[in-house]
Amino acid sequence: MRQPTESSSKSKTPAPKLDYRSMVSVEDMPELFVSFDKLIPRPARSCDDPPLYLRLRMGKPLNKVIPRSTPLMSYGKKKMRPEYWFSVPKNRIDELYKFIQGWVPHLYGELDEEKVKERGFSLVEMDTELWSEEPTPSASRHGSQDGEITELTKESWEVLPMSEELRRAFYSSSAAPSLDIELTPPDLIGTTEILKDHHREHLCRHLPARAEGYAWTLIFSTSQHGFSLNSMYRKMFKLESPILMVIEDTDNNVFGALTSCALSVSDHFYGTGESLLFSFTPDFKVFNWTGENLYFIKGNNESISIGAGDGKFGLWLDGDLYIGRSESCQTYGNDPLTPKIDFVVKTLECWAFISS
Repeated sequence: MRQPTESSSKSKTPAPKLDYRSMVSVEDMPELFVSFDKLIPRPARSCDDPPLYLRLRMGKPLNKVIPRSTPLMSYGKKKMRPEYWFSVPKNRIDELYKFIQGWVPHLYGELDEEKVKERGFSLVEMDTELWSEEPTPSASRHGSQDGEITELTKESWEVLPMSEELRRAFYSSSAAPSLDIELTPPDLIGTTEILKDHHREHLCRHLPARAEGYAWTLIFSTSQHGFSLNSMYRKMFKLESPILMVIEDTDNNVFGALTSCALSVSDHFYGTGESLLFSFTPDFKVFNWTGENLYFIKGNNESISIGAGDGKFGLWLDGDLYIGRSESCQTYGNDPLTPKIDFVVKTLECWAFISS
C-alpha cells in the first residue's frame, strides 16, 4: 500500500462541522407553543343585549361622471358597495334616532326609488367603480351630446354633514330667509334655572358637529355646587366634551360661551376655533372666531377668560364666579355680552355633551 505524500495530505479539505441552531426566537415561542385549548376556536357566545343595525343604501348621480380628482369617502376604496351596515349599541339608539330625525328625516325610513330619482340619484345595485378617467380640457370645452352633464365638480355633488350645510345657509344672508328647518330642543339631563326652550332652539343651531345629537348634561351649577371656580374645574376633570357655559346676571341678562373643550387651569391659552360667545340681550347673537388670534380660553385659580386681545376679555370671571366683565375682543369680534361691562353673576351653569 502506498503511503500518502505530504502534499496530498495538505490538499485535503477538513470535514464540515455540524452546527445546530434554533430558528425560533424567544419572542416567537409563546405563539408557536400555545396550549391546544387556545388553538381551538371557542363557539360564539349568545349576546344578552344584541345591537341594532343601521343600513345605508348607496346611490350615485344620474348621468354624471365623478372625476378621479374628486375626494370620496368610502373607507379608502375605489368601489362603492350597494349598501353599508353599522351596528349600534342599544344604549345609543335613542341618540342616533333623535339625530337623524332632527337633521335628515327625509333620508330615514322605507326606501322610495321614485324619490331617489327625483333627487337626481340612482341606486347602486352592485359594487361600482367610483372614479373615471379625468376628462381632457378639450373634452370639457366641447361638452357632451344631448346636453348631458358629463363632468361633475366637487362643489356640485360633495356630501357634507348637515351641520356644515346648515351653517353655510345660516351665515349667508341671501340663503337664510329661504331656509325653514324646525329643530327639536335637545333633552336636558339635570335641572336648569336659566335655559328656556327658545334658548335651546337657538343654541343647538351653533353646536360643533361632535356635540350634535347628544342630550345636554349638567356638569356644574352655582346653585348646586357653590360659587367656586376651582369646584367647576374639579367637576370637569378628565371630561372630554365641548362645554356650554350659560350665565344669568342680577339684571336677568342671559349670555355665555361655548368652548371646544372642558375648562381647566393652564399656563397658556388653549381651545380651538369651535369656541364662541353668545348673548340673548336684547336679541340672540352669536360671535364666532374671527381668526385674529388664538386666545380662546385661559384659566387659573383666580379667574378664567374666554377671548382676549389688547388687554380686553370677551368674557372674564373671577375665582368666586361672582364678579364678571365682558368687553369687545379680537378673538371673537364681539359686542359686550351685557349692557354693562361689569356684571354680577346670579346663576351659572355648565353643560356637557356626553352619553348618559
